[in-house]
Amino acid sequence: MVSSSPAVTPAISLRGVTKTYVIWDNPSARFFASLRQLAGGASSSGRQFTAVRDITLDLQPGECLGIVGRNGAGKSTLLQMIAGTVQPTAGSVTVHGRVAALLELGSGFNPDFTGRENVVMNATVLGLSKAEIEAKYESIVEYSGIREFIDQPVRTYSSGMTLRLAFAVCVHVDADILIIDEALAVGDARFQFKCHATLDAMRKAGRTIIFVSHDTNAVKRMCNSAVLLERGEVLFKGAPNDVANVYTKLITSPHGVEGIRDDLEIMRQKAPDLDAAAPVAPATSTELNVTLDGAGTGAELLVEERAHQQISDKEYAYGGEEGRITSVVLTDDHDQPRLNFVAGGSLRVRIMCHAISEIVEPIYALTLKDVRGQEIYGNNTYFQNQTPPNVPAGGAVEVVFNMQLNVQPGVYFISLGWVCLMNAEVRVIHRRYDVLRFDVMPRDRSFGLAYCPTTIQVEARPA
Repeated sequence: MVSSSPAVTPAISLRGVTKTYVIWDNPSARFFASLRQLAGGASSSGRQFTAVRDITLDLQPGECLGIVGRNGAGKSTLLQMIAGTVQPTAGSVTVHGRVAALLELGSGFNPDFTGRENVVMNATVLGLSKAEIEAKYESIVEYSGIREFIDQPVRTYSSGMTLRLAFAVCVHVDADILIIDEALAVGDARFQFKCHATLDAMRKAGRTIIFVSHDTNAVKRMCNSAVLLERGEVLFKGAPNDVANVYTKLITSPHGVEGIRDDLEIMRQKAPDLDAAAPVAPATSTELNVTLDGAGTGAELLVEERAHQQISDKEYAYGGEEGRITSVVLTDDHDQPRLNFVAGGSLRVRIMCHAISEIVEPIYALTLKDVRGQEIYGNNTYFQNQTPPNVPAGGAVEVVFNMQLNVQPGVYFISLGWVCLMNAEVRVIHRRYDVLRFDVMPRDRSFGLAYCPTTIQVEARPA
């Protein structure tokens, strides 16, 4: 008899979690309803609003989960229930370990107290003893970088200073679970980098992290799984890049959730792929020219595109009703097809676009991503102040992107977009995300993210 390894207890377990609020038309209606209830009578009910609906979800120790969704999707309410500051109307929330939460900028801070007083108060609320606070206080202040203001009232702080202090406390309480809700968006670039480096270290140390952000690139960089939340429901959980792609379609589609229903079904049928950094199988030269033929929209378009032999099995496409990117060819700058390039070399992407309806003031875009889905570089004709000609119904246009690959060795993906602007709103003609995959090989022994050719001169000088 073969003994199986014991199951790992989830760090967070949600079972049928629902949160419903009662909304009153005015304060007096709520007041009189409370009086009737106290008197033993029936309380007239106000309108009910369900912020979170029947969510069942497990987070494992060491998992970094990204949550994306439009405003009002229920993200903050969900986090508040996990943190224990809000109780669910139905279902259960089980948390194993100490939780530190940065749910709202400055939440838990008294604006009239000094920074020093708020550090002590906030750390106490998060579970630190007086001795632990004293031992960690200097490190917290040093990390925050606002020592000269620590004895000033928090109401005199800027939003960036408040973030620095709140985040510094959170990461010093040795929490098993850390919850971050959008707060990092207000810090300066240097402190944001510091925060992300700290979160990376915590993730590698096995801490469980929940990260909510509208910045899908940050979610893709930090997280190994993600969920898309809409109207209080989890629409999809998967690899961060897949979730980000569906979310992008959701926020640009005039049909809302109905516009991505078929895509979600196709995504759910795919094999689970929650490790965005998993190795990608080498492509073959026969996969270089990706051509799309035939008709079909919505899910049919997606199925059809994936039926072709692709460079990347990660392709996600949408649009196609008014025009289509029908052919994509990857070559070097001599128009020779290839899938391997050298750092610092040149790359050329040649696409063919066919219009079904007239396309006015079209915009053509290209994005370069790494294997985790992080956007390394992006550009389009609009940003380059180009005004391509309108494309008549039935017309075709060829677009060529020439790119210098100043990146370090690794696996990269090309995403393409064809859009236009209507009343200052982006209207998607056709988008094909992660359609091409290629490798960049080393030219030398340099390291880092970008390839910046450098010469080094050393000269002896008189002592």
